Amino acid sequence: MQTILHHLNNIVRPALRDYLSAESALNDAHRSNDTGAIEAARTVVIRTARTAAVELHQFADLVANEPTPTLPAFNTPTDVRTALKPHCVFGRTTTLIDDVHLLGDVADGFKHHKLNRSTATITGANAVVMLGSGFGEMRFGEGKFGGGEQVLVTQKSGEKRALSSILQNVFDAWMTFLSQPFPPISQY
Repeated sequence: MQTILHHLNNIVRPALRDYLSAESALNDAHRSNDTGAIEAARTVVIRTARTAAVELHQFADLVANEPTPTLPAFNTPTDVRTALKPHCVFGRTTTLIDDVHLLGDVADGFKHHKLNRSTATITGANAVVMLGSGFGEMRFGEGKFGGGEQVLVTQKSGEKRALSSILQNVFDAWMTFLSQPFPPISQY
């Protein structure tokens, strides 16, 4: 378990923190009304979004290949993700949400640009974009307050999701799965 927690704390969590810091810097850039600063911040946000999505999704690969007496034995990363899904709830409620699968599609979309799998919930990288959101476009409690520009994921169904919420939900699922304490929301 030590190798798993070391990777979580030294690779995955810093990637998530970097993404949230970039989103915060984007907010600051918008408040400054400096178009150059806004464009630079957008670039950092999407780069750190990619890293955070990939690191959190690929964490299952490490868990699958690092036997530990406190977790069941897994044959593949898919087996790990299947075991993780029942722990994934929206916003620390009891409402199950399949963000483990959605995060995998986001990570694959970033990697392959287009997704042709029939099970993919997004079309590819073009479904993960910087947008503001209007009132009622996403579920209550998701994304930036007031519809500020952020990384949004548009699913094939048309549903929009804030990447920050997807990451938080999957991270929380890992904390439950690994029997680790929850830090405050957005404080990885």
